[in-house]
Amino acid sequence: MKSKIGFVVDSTFGIKPTDGLKVNPLLIHINGVDYVDGNFDYNKLIEALQAKQHVKTSQPTPDSYMNLFKELISEGYEHIICLTLSKTLSGTFNSANLAKSIFGSDNVHVVDTESTINASGYIAEKALEYSKEHSLEETLLYINQLIDNGSVIFTVDNLDTLVRNGRLSRVKALIGNILKVKPILRFKDNVLELEHKVRSFGNVIRYITEAAAKLLDKAKVIVRIAYIDRTEYSEMLYQSIHALDGNIDVKITGTISPVVAAHVGLGALGIYLAFE
Repeated sequence: MKSKIGFVVDSTFGIKPTDGLKVNPLLIHINGVDYVDGNFDYNKLIEALQAKQHVKTSQPTPDSYMNLFKELISEGYEHIICLTLSKTLSGTFNSANLAKSIFGSDNVHVVDTESTINASGYIAEKALEYSKEHSLEETLLYINQLIDNGSVIFTVDNLDTLVRNGRLSRVKALIGNILKVKPILRFKDNVLELEHKVRSFGNVIRYITEAAAKLLDKAKVIVRIAYIDRTEYSEMLYQSIHALDGNIDVKITGTISPVVAAHVGLGALGIYLAFE
């Protein structure tokens, strides 16, 4: 039996609020000034990263989640599914769970998407659509299936920012930067790993295109491409994957969330790769 289900996501998902979906913003701090994630001039972040200025981020508070839960309940939603970016990347998941505990309702369900960048956004959009014709239990199972079927691949100009933020070991960064290679990383099941190293961006394109091609035996391949400051990279990758012979849904989703970009660094290209 269908229920009226509302959703809460955080701003790193890169999607806009709509009927039944609320967005809880994170904050980004640049040189002591606070900005709302997704609601300020993106060039300010690019300039700060280029100048190697101090950039920090902060997660939403439990109170902010509580307020959104209350709004959805007041709008007539019987159940709330709160989706967050990976708990290994942010304390957002913990804030949402604390809010659920204080809220004291079994009708709030907090789910870690175990991912980030455009992967989380895709999962939320598909889940919102699916929930309109399915029950709460079916929707939660569907979300878990979406999580299992995809991963994020990304590359950066160098690994310094990831190391500085504790995402990769210094040894791996040393290997990547000394050899002047383009690192290819994969984020899956809440784990970030240095998967491969290539010598040029052309080889990055080739590697990711081949990764998409390996999924062509599935009914449908999903590719979502996001970037920070290299629009030409995203266009080149789009054209390469679009040329594959098969059922592929490939789109450029735009810039990576400022909060995520602050931890990844310049020259990043994030690719959500999944199948249906």
